[in-house]
Amino acid sequence: MHFPQISEITTTNIVFIPRQAMLSEAIDVMLSSEHRHVFITDGTDYYVLSVYDVFRVRREKGDIEFPLNDLDMLKIPTVFKEKNILETLEYLHNDFEYMIVVNADGSPYGIVSQSDILSSIDPDTLMDTYRLSDLLKIKKRNRWVDKHIITQELFELMEQYNHDAAIVIEDQHPIGIVTTSDVLRLLKNRADLSLPIKHYMTKPVETVPESCTLNESLQFMKDKHFKRIITVDEEGRLVGSITQKELVSIAYSRWARMVQRYQEELLNVNAKLEQKSRKFEKIAGTDPLTGLYNRLKFLELFVTEYTMMVQRHNALSLLVIDLDHFKRVNDSYGHNVGDEVLKQVSNLLLKELRSVDILCRWGGEEFVALLPAADGKDAFFIAEKIRKAIEKISVEGLPHITTSIGISQVREEDTLYDVVERADKALYMAKIAGRNCVKSIL
Repeated sequence: MHFPQISEITTTNIVFIPRQAMLSEAIDVMLSSEHRHVFITDGTDYYVLSVYDVFRVRREKGDIEFPLNDLDMLKIPTVFKEKNILETLEYLHNDFEYMIVVNADGSPYGIVSQSDILSSIDPDTLMDTYRLSDLLKIKKRNRWVDKHIITQELFELMEQYNHDAAIVIEDQHPIGIVTTSDVLRLLKNRADLSLPIKHYMTKPVETVPESCTLNESLQFMKDKHFKRIITVDEEGRLVGSITQKELVSIAYSRWARMVQRYQEELLNVNAKLEQKSRKFEKIAGTDPLTGLYNRLKFLELFVTEYTMMVQRHNALSLLVIDLDHFKRVNDSYGHNVGDEVLKQVSNLLLKELRSVDILCRWGGEEFVALLPAADGKDAFFIAEKIRKAIEKISVEGLPHITTSIGISQVREEDTLYDVVERADKALYMAKIAGRNCVKSIL
C-alpha cells in the first residue's frame, strides 16, 4: 500500500492572482481555465474567489470592474509539500475543497483538493463494489429546474444553495445543464438574464445509468473531462447528479477512518523500528566490553574527519595508546580483572580527551584516538596528559599501570593504514625507550 507525499498529487500549473488585481481579471482567468474558483495571493496568505462571489459582487455593485482588495474572500489553509498524504486526512473534516501546497519557505507550489487526497488512496474493491445508486440515495445536494425558469432567478438559487450546476428537466427527463462556467460567461458577456434558462442551457445532456460502479463513473468523468455526472434510471428519468468530489468523498469516508487508524499503527511500528535500528547501529559500531567505537566505525569517522581536514586546511593527529605489560595482568590476575582495567582506562581516556576527539578500542589493550584540529605539538600535550592520568589508576591488588603512546600527524593523501603505521613505529620507539613515555613520528 503506497501513501504518497502531497507533492506527488499536487496540481502545479496553477495561476495565482495578486490581491491587487481587478475582479474582471479574475473572471478572465476562470473562463480561460474553465474553473469555478481562482486563487488569490497576498504575501503568505491565500484566498479563493468563487463564481458565487463574482455573482454576489455583480448583483450588489452592479459592475465587475471592482478591486479584489475590497472583497471579503475565504482564506484557505496551506500544507507543506513534503507532508505524507496520511498527515492531511484531518483536512477532510472541514469545508475547504482546496488547500494551497507550499514550499518550505512558504511560497506557493500548487493546489490539492480533497478529491485528490481521497482518490490517491485507492481501495479497488470498494470502488468496484459501490454503485451510484448506493450514493444517490443518501446524497440530496441536487438542483433541477424547469426550462422556463428565468435565468436571473436560477442564478440566485444557485448562489443561495451553493450549487455548482443546475439540471434542466422536462417531464422528469434531463434536457440541459447550466454550470458555474456558464454563469461566468453570461455575466462576462452581459447577457439578458430576464430570459428563460432554455435559451442559455447546454444541451443535450450526457447521462449515465445509476447502476454504474464508482470506478466506471470516475472513468467516464475522466474520459469526458466532466466534473459531475447526471444519472438516470432505466426509463431515462433523472435520478440525480453528483460531482467527482462528492462521489469520492462519500465512497471513501469509512476508508479514510480506517486509514487514520492504520496511520497510528504505522507510526508506532516505524518508531519501534527506528529505535531498534539505532540500537543495532550502535551495537555494530561499538566494542562490547568498553562501549568505545570499534575499528569499523573508526574507519568511517576517519574518512569524515580527513575530508574536513583537507577542505578546511586544518591539522589532524592520531594517537596509538598501548598499556604496558598488560599480558602480565591477564596471566597473573585473570581476564576478569583485566577487563575491569580496560573499562577503567576507557572511562579515563574519554574524560581526558576533548569532546571533539574520537576514541576507539583498536584491539586487546590498544586504543587509538583521532584528534581533529590538533597538530603534533597539541597531540603531544594531550598524550602526556593521558599518560600521567593512567599512572594514577589504582586497581586493588595490582601494581601501577602505565602506558606508551605513539603520535603521528595525518598528511594529505594519507590512508588510515599510513597514519597508524607511523604511529605504531612511534609507539615502538616509546617501548624501546623504556615504556611509560610518548614518542612522535610526524
